[in-house]
Amino acid sequence: MPLAGSLRASARPAPAPEPSPPASRAGCDEAFTPQALRREEMLQELVLARLAALEAYERRTPAMLEALAREVLGRELALAPADLSRLAGELRATFGAEEPVVLVVAPDDAPRVICDLPVRTDAALRRGDLVLEVRDGEIDARFNLRFAAALEHSQ
Repeated sequence: MPLAGSLRASARPAPAPEPSPPASRAGCDEAFTPQALRREEMLQELVLARLAALEAYERRTPAMLEALAREVLGRELALAPADLSRLAGELRATFGAEEPVVLVVAPDDAPRVICDLPVRTDAALRRGDLVLEVRDGEIDARFNLRFAAALEHSQ
């Protein structure tokens, strides 16, 4: 007998599948109640709000840390001003090849600076600022620039 003859479909129809047992009301129907849907929406809103708060915190943290550092340094410098004589010596040693000409500081700082260069004051400078004029320009070592470099180096 050929194989095709034994593979024929039966003449009677297949029995209808038995209906599945009814699902419990607590499991299936509850997922579609207005209260359950509202709870799901509230949970999603809470998750999104938490993520937004975390992102805002992470974006704001560097600025908050910089503000805190400025505040702490400001208090410290009020108690013990920057050693501009030492900074001037470091600038002079680092940029000696550029032929330093004069050191420029804020008027309040001039009496505290001991340097082998002439010291000139500039009212536009703030306490702690330092500018080294060289033959072809100047080396700007103002406090804000030194502070920004220190922050960048620490990160």
